[in-house]
Amino acid sequence: MLNTGESNNMNSLIQRMKAKAEQDRQEMEVLTRQQFDALSKSLSESSKNALSTTEAAIQHQLARLEQSMTSRCRIMNAAFGWKCLQALALTLCILTGTIFGGWSLLSLAEKKITALHREITTLSERKEALEVQSARIWATFKGLEPYHAEGKDYLLTLEGWTIIFSGTLDKRDAWRIVRK
Repeated sequence: MLNTGESNNMNSLIQRMKAKAEQDRQEMEVLTRQQFDALSKSLSESSKNALSTTEAAIQHQLARLEQSMTSRCRIMNAAFGWKCLQALALTLCILTGTIFGGWSLLSLAEKKITALHREITTLSERKEALEVQSARIWATFKGLEPYHAEGKDYLLTLEGWTIIFSGTLDKRDAWRIVRK
């Protein structure tokens, strides 16, 4: 029979082990949350970069269009008759080309935005699935606690539980957790 001092030491050790296990769980939750936050931030930055690139390309095309229109207007003011019609036809061709180019850039931007939205949605769904899987694993093995003493690592079970060797699977040991 254990004396009171040994019993108190054992209770103290159990309390410290429980506190350590809780602290480890909280640290794991913080690290997981940080990784998810970093992933969200990275996706947000990627989206912003893609939109900025598209916006810059559209602004560049608009600036070129404005310069082209200004140039064509000067030509029309300087010349009349046949030269005026030639300049008008050329301006309409450039304007049509620029409009189709701008439309193409907007379509490309829309496709990129849609793809990024789909990727964000997929990653969010994956994150939720991992959180559910993590909760299920935690619930399955909730009674097990790690313990380190005298330079060795142990796995403690709840009172009334036992771990039984059940063989190997893919060159790994398989253990079964059973309530007595």
